[in-house]
Amino acid sequence: MKKFTLLFLPSFIASVNLSMGQTMDLPQKHRLGGGAIFGYDHKLEGIAYGAELMYEYKPFKRFGFIAGLSYQQTRKNLSSVDFSTTGAGVLIHNQYAVALGTRYYLNSFYLGGALGLAYEYGKTKMDDGTTFKGGDIYSLYKAVGMGYQLPLRNGDLMEFELGTFGTNKAMKLGGTVRYKFLR
Repeated sequence: MKKFTLLFLPSFIASVNLSMGQTMDLPQKHRLGGGAIFGYDHKLEGIAYGAELMYEYKPFKRFGFIAGLSYQQTRKNLSSVDFSTTGAGVLIHNQYAVALGTRYYLNSFYLGGALGLAYEYGKTKMDDGTTFKGGDIYSLYKAVGMGYQLPLRNGDLMEFELGTFGTNKAMKLGGTVRYKFLR
């Protein structure tokens, strides 16, 4: 019994030390987050805002895979357009998107991109109460950006991201502020 203990005790201690050292360097693999989206739509010439939920799986220190669900709304004041019969109004463009993408990390900074599917619909509300529906369409959603992760004391993260996102009909330049929970 003593030979067995003396023979296997050093290998057991070495394996515990190695396994502890390996887990310390690995990043948190699963993160769930949510945040606010804001930007400017150049084609519609209006301010965009919305919300986003995101899941990230990060099996490696430098790479992560993301899945996101977002809602964005763009509004444009039509007071500069001449409507002789109905007056001025507001154009409202809504967009729901589901996307998958990747990220490449450089310490706390990252570069990322995503592709997905968007459902878009619009309407115009005139000042006299008349509403015109603009139709709906499914489109290719794309996003490219760069960001910074600020670690918090509790292990959660705050992310600040700038980039371009949207569809060919409604591409926006803007940013996202996101809170990511430790899982």
